[in-house]
Amino acid sequence: MTTLKRIVTTASLAALSLLLHPLRLAAQQGQGRGGGRGAGILAVLSRPKFVTMLVIGLLAGVLLLTRKMRNSIKVPILLLSTFLYGVAANLPLKLFAGFSMHPSPVCSATKSLLYGFRPPMIAFLAVILVLTLIGPKLFCGWVCPVGAVQELIAMLADKLRIRRRKWNFRWTQGIRVAVFLAFVFLSLTAVLHTTGQNGQVTALSLYDYINAFHGYEIGLQPTLLDNVFHYLPFILTLAFAFVTYRPFCYLVCPIGLLTNLVENFALFRVVLKKPVCNDCGACAKKAPCPTVPEILKDAAYRPDCFSCTVCVGKCCPSGSLEFGVGFKKEGNC
Repeated sequence: MTTLKRIVTTASLAALSLLLHPLRLAAQQGQGRGGGRGAGILAVLSRPKFVTMLVIGLLAGVLLLTRKMRNSIKVPILLLSTFLYGVAANLPLKLFAGFSMHPSPVCSATKSLLYGFRPPMIAFLAVILVLTLIGPKLFCGWVCPVGAVQELIAMLADKLRIRRRKWNFRWTQGIRVAVFLAFVFLSLTAVLHTTGQNGQVTALSLYDYINAFHGYEIGLQPTLLDNVFHYLPFILTLAFAFVTYRPFCYLVCPIGLLTNLVENFALFRVVLKKPVCNDCGACAKKAPCPTVPEILKDAAYRPDCFSCTVCVGKCCPSGSLEFGVGFKKEGNC
């Protein structure tokens, strides 16, 4: 393992510990108060937004495992997630009022560290972690509205034959960790802050200025600068998604950082049928992500896999890659 990889891995584990800290505190307080906090979280989890997230994620997982996932199914699922969790809350319909991205996945992870955990944040993190432990990025790949729209753009870019740049994962992970560490320093030390009328200093989150999820909250902000910070991250995400695969996920998102660590322990993921593979490298060349070369090398730690289905599709002439049990060793990597 290179020195850079050791540094990135150590920093990633430290970030994971910080991101999971609110969950540990919630569990401890729930036990100390007779389970009242836990009951509150369960009530939040029963809301339609979280129930449908689990249903969509699990449905995608079943389709992947049974090899039924096709673009004719994939596109409607991604469009549904984009609509339900991105667009719907802006419509003047009570039916979708509870689907608002408040909190967003980014805020669930980072603002819990700044301002303390709340049941909606804990519930959101629980849904994300459960889906990620079941299969490869089932939340990020199939439920997240920012992830879904980036995946749709990637598919459109392929149709338009736009050549995308494939980044080295060590560098993208390094940037993602650096952004998170900058958040820890600037926010937790209140270098970024606002001062109330009573003189009280309140720390602000660095991610508030680079959060692409805000782009789904349609409405004019008080000032021009506020509008720039509100919409620009989302606009840049859409633009760069045409030339590189899932830029927000790989470079910025703290949930992406968290789920990348968790997905390496997932029950199901892409596995290699070694006797069938002829080392032609077609899958690694065709796949939009940097994950496939590490799968072929049987690496213990893999880059983000968003279960895009490209490597398990027709690009492999021998059908060497498939979704299977992640810890199975016989005949698989």
